[in-house]
Amino acid sequence: MKRLAGLAAIAALALGGCVSLLPKPPPPPAIYSLRAGAVERMAGPPKDLVIGVTAPEAPRSVAGADIVWRTGPQIAFMERAAWDGSAPELLQDMLVDTMDRRGGVRAVTRAGGGVRSDANLTWDVLTFEVLEADGKLEARIEVVARLIDLRTRAITVVQRFNANAPISARSGRAAAAALERAAGAATLQIADWAIAQAEAPQPSAASTSR
Repeated sequence: MKRLAGLAAIAALALGGCVSLLPKPPPPPAIYSLRAGAVERMAGPPKDLVIGVTAPEAPRSVAGADIVWRTGPQIAFMERAAWDGSAPELLQDMLVDTMDRRGGVRAVTRAGGGVRSDANLTWDVLTFEVLEADGKLEARIEVVARLIDLRTRAITVVQRFNANAPISARSGRAAAAALERAAGAATLQIADWAIAQAEAPQPSAASTSR
């Protein structure tokens, strides 16, 4: 019996050794969000119109949840770091939230959600990335925006926007925070531009004659 007990103990130790030799699973990726920061409300009454914001078009490198890291002509994605959704969807949410907080128009919606809009803001995200150059790290975003009057189906204005933010450390957290700051600055520029350029509907002749 003692011999059997000893063999069982040796077998248990052997099994324990096998388990300990298995590779440890890699740490889970860090997930980062994009949120609009503090946005000051515009003074005065809002324009009586509704603006719909589309999800932006973006190149394939930006269209997913990966955080883009560019060094010269080379594009890579940060390891064990990602957004908590696709970058275009998060940027759309940020712009809608920013415009809503600014309060310069009666309402802001996501285009295509079934709500009737007076104008649509369509936009292309050309760049949304970490840029490494000359030993420095910088977050940058570049956007082309168009304001479309849905009453005439005509493009009213087109404008290019860009914003940069320095990155304090070589880490996913610092990179994501800088990208959020750059995106916040760009979406605030776009919001103010769209609100200023959009024209409220003119009152009808029937309503003015009363």
